[in-house]
Amino acid sequence: MPLPSGVQVILSRMKEVGTYLQQQIAPYDPQQVLCLFDIDMTLLQPDHPATYLPNVRQHEDLYHAIQKQYPEQDVSLTFAFNFLLPQRVVDPDVYDVLQNLSVKTISLTATLTGDFLGTRMEVRRYEHLKENNFSFENTFPQSEIILYQCPCYRGNYPVFYKGILLSNSERGNTTKGTVLCAFLQTIGWTPQCVLLVDDRVKNHADMEEALQTTFPQTRYVGIEFTGAENYCPQPISAADFQAFWSHRFEQANRLPYSHTQKTIDSEDWFKLPQ
Repeated sequence: MPLPSGVQVILSRMKEVGTYLQQQIAPYDPQQVLCLFDIDMTLLQPDHPATYLPNVRQHEDLYHAIQKQYPEQDVSLTFAFNFLLPQRVVDPDVYDVLQNLSVKTISLTATLTGDFLGTRMEVRRYEHLKENNFSFENTFPQSEIILYQCPCYRGNYPVFYKGILLSNSERGNTTKGTVLCAFLQTIGWTPQCVLLVDDRVKNHADMEEALQTTFPQTRYVGIEFTGAENYCPQPISAADFQAFWSHRFEQANRLPYSHTQKTIDSEDWFKLPQ
């Protein structure tokens, strides 16, 4: 079976990711390579049984039924409440992988930017990484860059903050790929090779297309990471699952600008079977 667009390899363990990364960057000057790690379901994941992927698949119909009650809600807001939960490291071997990388490395997330319950989401995500001993803030000299050339959404723009690039949701006009290209143009750098470790196939396709359009001379290497696919130390009942996600959607529904003309399909978030 051919690999999805933008994906060169599918790996489930960070040790395998580390080996593959070293093989791919070997031909290049390390100063001309950029490696990006997705945060959610790649570096970190919410530590709650309602968010474990096997449980979500088991109760897929319940989730869809709840989502249909909020047809215009941007699920980026719904999932933002999961950032208030304790976060666990998906695969602790990632620390060795990062330590052994000799190239510029940052994290990349579709997280919304701006205020969320009194704290900037950029700060919240930075603290998540810091609490789990991840640090990307010394990769580039810039501490914060607001990417005003990208579309504004909910009054905010995509942001680079202390080594984290936040695309401010994905609604068709800002993707991880387009935001990365905007960031590279802003700092005036064209890497020879860009590598992304991300659990979502769509992000790899978007990244490859954006780089081919804006930086055609840059090679793209997409690694689909499936390490969170089978983690499920605790089951959850249908009633508890329904209560959890009903509460999440209702919380998000009370936020300003909770409705959009285009929402993200839940399959994109959970990678549910088509």
